[in-house]
Amino acid sequence: MRRWRKGGFEVLTNWVELSFFGTLITGFVLGKLVVDATFAHVLVAAAGLIAGRLFYVKRQNDPLPFQAIGLAFIVGYLIGHRIGNGIIITLVFVSATAASYYLHKNLDFLA
Repeated sequence: MRRWRKGGFEVLTNWVELSFFGTLITGFVLGKLVVDATFAHVLVAAAGLIAGRLFYVKRQNDPLPFQAIGLAFIVGYLIGHRIGNGIIITLVFVSATAASYYLHKNLDFLA
């Protein structure tokens, strides 16, 4: 009987790396496309809200891959952004993430 070699890049075992890279590229492209500061802050706040929800849902079982994916988005966005202050953008993302996590944790109808 012939055995198959496992060679190449396996998608199922390396999903974190693929998601990290895809999210990094998505953040970079969105950073390059957005030219209005208000829309940039709203976009980053919405991404932070989604990241907070994801961190809440995955808090019990290995949250590190999802934290890395959230970090990839903000790093890609910061590399590609053309307008706005990077520190303020980071603060908006972190505060939206923390607010979303706190709300999901304390309000039963959101969980």
